[in-house]
Amino acid sequence: MTNDAITTAHPLGSAQVRRLSALLDAILPASADGAMPSARELDFPAYVAEQAEDFMPALARTLDQFDDEFPDRALSVRVGLVEEYAKTETEAFNALLFHIYDCYYQDERVREAIGVLPGAPFPQGNSVEPGDLSLLDAVLARPRSYRS
Repeated sequence: MTNDAITTAHPLGSAQVRRLSALLDAILPASADGAMPSARELDFPAYVAEQAEDFMPALARTLDQFDDEFPDRALSVRVGLVEEYAKTETEAFNALLFHIYDCYYQDERVREAIGVLPGAPFPQGNSVEPGDLSLLDAVLARPRSYRS
């Protein structure tokens, strides 16, 4: 028995990938001085596959809202089309924007450009005086609340 199903490691078609690249560049273009990369330069499909797999169908639907000529248009025209999409499909656009920003600000080049050092924020840990409960004062000052 043979399996006639066509499988692919990449869930987006080639036209969708072109549109995605142009869309990413319209949303987060590179800085004029080149210090900040365009979102196009990141591997956004890999980010979605690894960290937001459930977003892939919504991403494909969003990409299908733009035509095949979208990538060939000038940046200013693409930005206008994206702004119109953001107004008409606010929820879908906000979800897309969240994932683009999440991917973008995880990139080491971006983090370095904005002055965030790579690695854990406190690699040496925080020193806390043993028995010093004064760090809890702010918590104790809050009114009581209970979760249900």
